[in-house]
Amino acid sequence: MKIKNYGLRYGDRILANHLDIEFSNDLVNVIVGANGAGKTTLLDFIAGVGPAAASGEKIDVPDQRDVTYQLQHIHFFTTLRVGQIIAMYRQLGNSDVENQISGFEAIKNDVLAKIWQVEIGQLSGGERQMVLTYGQCLLERNLYIFDEPTSGVDVDNTKIILNMIASLVKERHKQVIMTTHHLEQLSDFPVHMIKI
Repeated sequence: MKIKNYGLRYGDRILANHLDIEFSNDLVNVIVGANGAGKTTLLDFIAGVGPAAASGEKIDVPDQRDVTYQLQHIHFFTTLRVGQIIAMYRQLGNSDVENQISGFEAIKNDVLAKIWQVEIGQLSGGERQMVLTYGQCLLERNLYIFDEPTSGVDVDNTKIILNMIASLVKERHKQVIMTTHHLEQLSDFPVHMIKI
């Protein structure tokens, strides 16, 4: 998968100009850059949700229906319970993942079971990221995009989230792109770093 001649301009401000990016199929692709460098905007462009200010050629980028995109902020009613959200993801995706991929059953039993009846609006930011990442991983898509999935997450839950994301590549052979400001969290993970 490639992006060729990517450009991003806001008024007189040029954030990207003639940028070519090639993504790995075998590693987690991690986009890094300073605040305001346009990382999320690049993810939006890849996912096909905007912005009008971005341009470029997408090569072998899956159709929008084959892309799942986890944003930084929650987009569910805050009164939904964790169990209801996971049930929705199961209906939309592949609940077999929970039994077939290493670590998912332990996450379900050891982490999610404790908060199963809790409303998502009552969870900490890290717990919400855990629930949403777990749900995204239940979906059956070709490309998975995660925008700052470990932002505000403690060390233990960061490892769990990163292991779930890595399993998409290692065990399910999916393509994954994510952004992060915390490169030290990735020291144990095989990643393809993309700096913008």
